[in-house]
Amino acid sequence: MDIKRFFVVSSGAVALVIAQGAWALDVPGPVVDPQWLNDNLDEVTILQITGSEKAFTMEPKYETVKGEKIVSVVAGRLPGARFVEWGKVRVDRMENGKKVGKLIPEKADFETFVQKLGVDADDAVIIVPLGLSDSDFTNATRLYWQLKYFGHDNMALLDGGLANWLAAGFDAESGEPGKIEAGNWKATAQRDEILATYAEVRAAVDSDGDVQLIDSRPPNQYLGVFSKSKTVPGHLKGAINLPTEVLVRADGAAATFLPEASYRSILEFKGVDLDEPIITYCNSGNLASGAWFVAHEILGADDVQLYDGSMSEYGLYVGEGASSVNPAQIY
Repeated sequence: MDIKRFFVVSSGAVALVIAQGAWALDVPGPVVDPQWLNDNLDEVTILQITGSEKAFTMEPKYETVKGEKIVSVVAGRLPGARFVEWGKVRVDRMENGKKVGKLIPEKADFETFVQKLGVDADDAVIIVPLGLSDSDFTNATRLYWQLKYFGHDNMALLDGGLANWLAAGFDAESGEPGKIEAGNWKATAQRDEILATYAEVRAAVDSDGDVQLIDSRPPNQYLGVFSKSKTVPGHLKGAINLPTEVLVRADGAAATFLPEASYRSILEFKGVDLDEPIITYCNSGNLASGAWFVAHEILGADDVQLYDGSMSEYGLYVGEGASSVNPAQIY
């Protein structure tokens, strides 16, 4: 072996690895503000979930009120953003012999989906919702949770989404976006520690409080006054209601996150212990991703799972030994 030649090649490879590592920007936390994103636009990959593809190509509209320019129509996209078609983020598939809607895709399918968005394995990913409501917020947290489940960590949400970006005075692009070259992103893991299955939820219900259940739906659904189709009325036994609308604040321009201290106070008031196991759920695992994100990513609780199938799946087992609370039992 030519030892000198081997040393030179190896040194070059090390230098290349170091250089590549230097190129990959590390996000400062699970949430970034518009100013940070504007300062780092060239070093991140932006995935935008803002409704229709048409709105993605439209120009935002502004009006002047008392001499101040304000956003009247939130539209367009952040510079370089890739459009995420929300209908393809979750899929209907069979689970334990039952057809369940809006579940996390299979590993290979999700990998292909993310690659088509032009994401590379070492990208710093910023997820941008429309930013006008709590449901916009949970669309972003749901995509974040799926990326996290399949192994991606270097990512964050834009606080207040597109609405906050425009309100901060930053420019948006419009018109037809350019063609996206497929990325090399890989699903490198399946982190079952953040996903709860029906069996785990059933065990939690039967354990009488050993695992904390957080119901992220509106109070009328939690109480069984109103039930969406394909779900059973009421909530899982012992569940704490933490509706998504209390997790963001609307300041007139955008729905933004609360301070960390506020989240700690809210969860303490609701009786949630961040040091004990938590499972979040809703109807189909979307709203529940908001509570998961706050508890696991912002507050750093270790043992937090999202019940992917949520009440849509759980309801399929009622009558087969699975219990839920109906309105008569509530009152």
